[in-house]
Amino acid sequence: MTQSDQQHSAPRQHNGTPIPLPEVPKGVRVIRDVSFGPHERQAYDVYIPEGATGPLPVVVFFHPGAWSRRDKQAVRLMFALEQGFALVSIGYRLAQHAQFPAQVQDANDGIRHLIEHAKEYQIDVDRMVLTGTSAGAHLASLACLATSEADFHPVPELKPRGVVGIYGAYNLADMIADQDAMEIDHTSIDSPLGKMFGEPPAQRPDLLKKISPSSYVRSGLPPMLLMHGHEDIVLPWRQTTNFAELLIDAGTEVTVKVVPVWVTVQKPLGPLLYQMKLSLLLSE
Repeated sequence: MTQSDQQHSAPRQHNGTPIPLPEVPKGVRVIRDVSFGPHERQAYDVYIPEGATGPLPVVVFFHPGAWSRRDKQAVRLMFALEQGFALVSIGYRLAQHAQFPAQVQDANDGIRHLIEHAKEYQIDVDRMVLTGTSAGAHLASLACLATSEADFHPVPELKPRGVVGIYGAYNLADMIADQDAMEIDHTSIDSPLGKMFGEPPAQRPDLLKKISPSSYVRSGLPPMLLMHGHEDIVLPWRQTTNFAELLIDAGTEVTVKVVPVWVTVQKPLGPLLYQMKLSLLLSE
């Protein structure tokens, strides 16, 4: 075997892009570690602009990290606070902590707890948008769409104004089929999906279907903003465009933006588009 063959056959590794935790903007009150379960990750942080008159529209965020890294402090949209929105970042158990559907159960249980205590934070749950990046986009979408799965702990009263998904995973069977093009292990028992399933994902097509937001597309869904980097090496960008096509066919209002990865990270295009869409979704 040549050196190039060895390099080609070696497992692809991607341990996350090194992005520092964001700084909390000045003039923002933070309530950390509001617990909704016994595990340390079953908690959320609440960010409230000081001096804002409530009840405030709220952006509910789920963090990235391939279901196996990062935590609720890895908030990627602090700029929403500058527009007068409250921001809540909900934590969840990772793949190494608990098997699926623990992750979406935590997403829903966190939302439920927030709704029950919204008055304490002067939050208007009738003006709520669910959002996340990567694994967080997947969980935000599942929480909104998969309301028929009793073991997901769905929230019957949840009626978000919209969902914003940024480089998310929406069809997990397609995702593992694209393994050769990705720089992360999606297919072995040691992958995040493998840990969540307890076996190699390809051996569980039933769970791949159940964990996929695309399985729950139907009519009557709220508007969605979906963004993805065209050169994404972890999740293929067609995860987003294929999901958007299903949503559009079902009658959902969808805004899609596929951009170069460097634009999403370094330029204001992503935040500006996100900000404009939030304003439309949460306006009176």
